[in-house]
Amino acid sequence: MKNQNNILGDKNLNVQKKLDELQTKYKTTPEILSGLCSQNDPTNPEKLEKMGGSKGVAKAVQTNLQNGLPNQDLKNNLDERKFFFGENRFKEPEFKGFWGLFKDTFDDPTLKILIVSAIVSLILGVTVEDPKTGWIEGTAILIAVLIVSFVTAINDYQKEMQFRELNKIKDNITCTVIREKLNGNSDVEGEKLAISIHDIVVGDIIYLQTGSKVPADGILFYSSELKTNESAMTGETKEINKLPEEDCWMMSGTEVTQGEGKFIVTAVGKHSQWGKIMEKAKSKEDMNTPLQDKLEIMADQIGKLGLYSALLTVVVLLIKWGFKLYGRINDGQNFEFHDLVEITDAIIIGITIVVVAVPEGLPLAVTISLAYSMKKMMQDNNLVRKLESCETMGNVTTICSDKTGTLTKNEMNVVEGYFFGTKFDTQPDINNLNKKYSEILIKNISLNSKAYLHYDESKQKNKIIGSQTEGALLLLLKDKWNEDFESIRKKHENEDSIVKLISFSSKRKRMSTIIKEDNENYLVFTNGASEIILNKCSHFINDDQEDILDNQIKEDFLKGIHEMASNGLRTLCLTYRRVDSKKCDEKWLENADEIEKDLTLLSIVGIKDPVREEVPKAVRESQNAGVTVRMVTGDNIETAKHIAKECGILTEDGIAIEGFTFRKMEIEEKKKVIPNLQVLARSSPQDKYDLVTLLKEMGEVVSVTGDGTNDAPALNQAHVGLSMGITGTDVAKEASDIVILDDNFKSIVLAIMWGRSVYDNIRKFLQFQLTVNVVALVTSFLAAVSGQGIPLKAVQLLWVNLIMDTLAALALGTEPPTKDLLNRLPYKKSSSLLNGIMKRNIAAQSVFQLIVLFIILQFGGNFFGLDPLVDEDKLHLDCIVFNTFVLMQVFNEINCRKINDEANIFKGILNNFIFCGIWVGIILIQVLVVEFGGSFFSTVHLNAFEWGVSAFLGLLSIPLGFLFRLIPAKSD
Repeated sequence: MKNQNNILGDKNLNVQKKLDELQTKYKTTPEILSGLCSQNDPTNPEKLEKMGGSKGVAKAVQTNLQNGLPNQDLKNNLDERKFFFGENRFKEPEFKGFWGLFKDTFDDPTLKILIVSAIVSLILGVTVEDPKTGWIEGTAILIAVLIVSFVTAINDYQKEMQFRELNKIKDNITCTVIREKLNGNSDVEGEKLAISIHDIVVGDIIYLQTGSKVPADGILFYSSELKTNESAMTGETKEINKLPEEDCWMMSGTEVTQGEGKFIVTAVGKHSQWGKIMEKAKSKEDMNTPLQDKLEIMADQIGKLGLYSALLTVVVLLIKWGFKLYGRINDGQNFEFHDLVEITDAIIIGITIVVVAVPEGLPLAVTISLAYSMKKMMQDNNLVRKLESCETMGNVTTICSDKTGTLTKNEMNVVEGYFFGTKFDTQPDINNLNKKYSEILIKNISLNSKAYLHYDESKQKNKIIGSQTEGALLLLLKDKWNEDFESIRKKHENEDSIVKLISFSSKRKRMSTIIKEDNENYLVFTNGASEIILNKCSHFINDDQEDILDNQIKEDFLKGIHEMASNGLRTLCLTYRRVDSKKCDEKWLENADEIEKDLTLLSIVGIKDPVREEVPKAVRESQNAGVTVRMVTGDNIETAKHIAKECGILTEDGIAIEGFTFRKMEIEEKKKVIPNLQVLARSSPQDKYDLVTLLKEMGEVVSVTGDGTNDAPALNQAHVGLSMGITGTDVAKEASDIVILDDNFKSIVLAIMWGRSVYDNIRKFLQFQLTVNVVALVTSFLAAVSGQGIPLKAVQLLWVNLIMDTLAALALGTEPPTKDLLNRLPYKKSSSLLNGIMKRNIAAQSVFQLIVLFIILQFGGNFFGLDPLVDEDKLHLDCIVFNTFVLMQVFNEINCRKINDEANIFKGILNNFIFCGIWVGIILIQVLVVEFGGSFFSTVHLNAFEWGVSAFLGLLSIPLGFLFRLIPAKSD
């Protein structure tokens, strides 16, 4: 112990020594840096000024505002910063662990009463009955309770671990940092890298753009039109202008709604403002999903029925005991302690019936099914953020899908277009274009863009980071024309000649950049949707000169745009304008309409984004499943119609309209159009939101895809919001229910399958459990009334409870989805969990099983050569009843795999290893229970004939199930 204390003391001294060294090195502390961005602190400017502004902060944390963290010995540098300033992680909610969950299982009041009764039985058994055997029943019940609790705890633990694992993935979003390039120097700007927010450290330079979530606290030192939404911190939803000289404090957890910027990280994890809030916040209890709520209501109703049955059984047993006692007293006998044993046994039987009858496995089955499905859905590129969305996805009736990246590959390339008035059917050679205007075009593409390229060593090609449309132009510049856009950007940044950026928005459909050309002129570059930009042009470059864009030439260009769009190409206009610097005052710079007029057309490019090969099939599968697919896109209507036809979305009787037309319609007119509306082109986020709202009002269950910040309202409004994992902004992901990790429509169809699978699996389990419940309750009650004694003992019923709750929930709740699920329509909202087919199956199997058990109880003595009046033979016969009862449930579990009158109940059974393993495991345990359970389980050895009869009667459930399915019954 002394040595251990010495080791701990030495370790603490080493840690403190290291901390002191780092404090000397950085000349600041995490607490000082954390205080720079204190919420609502009027002294923030004073504290920042004291440190020397953003440059002083950069010096203190030893980073470079231009290059980011130095590349030399980067790993040790990052580890050192994490050690001293902390990691960008938050403390996870407290996890009870296995033994905590095990302890929680005993909170069930019914279980507590059963334990108390078992202890009373144990005391009476060793004091009143034969001490050698009297202890067995009470001990057996206690051990059985422990086993049930242990298995439940294991199940809860695995479920909890799965959810925690998924939450780690869900919370692990990426951000863009700037770090020094390999072999970089101070004159070259650092490289933009997409990394996990958990990997950023104090001193990192973070690049923000529209839709980014601020991953840590920091000081802004560069911005362009940057606005943030700080409602997560302040509760106020208004946008806040962020400027390096004025409001430069960036707080983690806030969102960028417009523009771009760079800031230096000053606080991460628990030291950040968001981290401090998280530390104080109490972890919320998990919310139930709608299906869990439904099942809890049903479980409550079934539990009450079980309670009444148990009370009735106990009352009948006590009345019989009372009559027997009355007869003995009349015969001159006295009340004996043995009578207490009978009373205790009656109470134990009653409580056990309640334990069996209360179907706590129903909500558990949902949790198991969801936990299993969520993990498997990850493999199918679906990250479920909200549990209930997994269920809801199965009943979706309409999908409003984006085009780019979801239906198409999002691999954009310029394939044709107009360059300086001439049409090219392929990418033109830069040497064949006018040099003077080529330089302007190259500047336009380089500077009027936020995208950048990252060379992918594994694929040996440039990868687009940011807007794929802008990236397609950069690829033309870099790969085809061999132009270095990065040097152009760097040159203008160093000269501080970039005057203003007007960001692209889905509402404006364009973006602009203003640069200072010389002392006399500014250049305006404006790019965007072809029809919109063309209408803002007054001139065009015609080979080597600037000509007036008259109506005839404009019509020719519009015809070319229409032709390219009809071939499925996205078209983009690239323009410029030279403005006298004297006109460019503050008022002019704030007026986008004044800036973006009298433009000169440089080029109209046609960008190809091929349809994903798997999408047409996935769309057909959705339609066969009763799900209407609608394309909602910002693209030109001709482009949208071409792609929609290629995908199989737009049919002959389908309607394709533009957002402008849709907006002008009255509500009732929209509702008339919507049933046949298949394409909504040139749409705004508001159009998408309105469409989703109207679809919901019309009774549809709506799923919508979105990737932009402005899509957040529609994602929130839909029953299931689907954000894009690759192109989606942080804000869109935060607003969504499921993140489609590969941005692929096929993954959405797989999500529908998984949703339907969850719902069907619960119904399968429900069908199985209710059959067991009915048979166990009726058998116990009738046996008690008939005076033959209850054949199913308390410990046996607890084993049955384990089979039908935890084990069956695992076996039936983890059935993998099949394509057959897409061959039916979605369930209606009003559909009951129990349809006509299920009710018929439950009733038929219950009647069959009750008849079998009744025959064994009444006539089994003669058939097996046993005398029920002899205690040993009665125990033997009861064991046969118990064995037959369990085997009938085991074989009926196979029947319960199907709930829609499928003829082949074995189809796909070998694909579910969990089901097969549990099914075989139950049989093996049942053999051990019967053959070796002895007094503990109230069982005896059964010979081969008795096993054969039990197995045959159990197996009969399968052919009879086939016959029962021939009886007509209503489905959903």
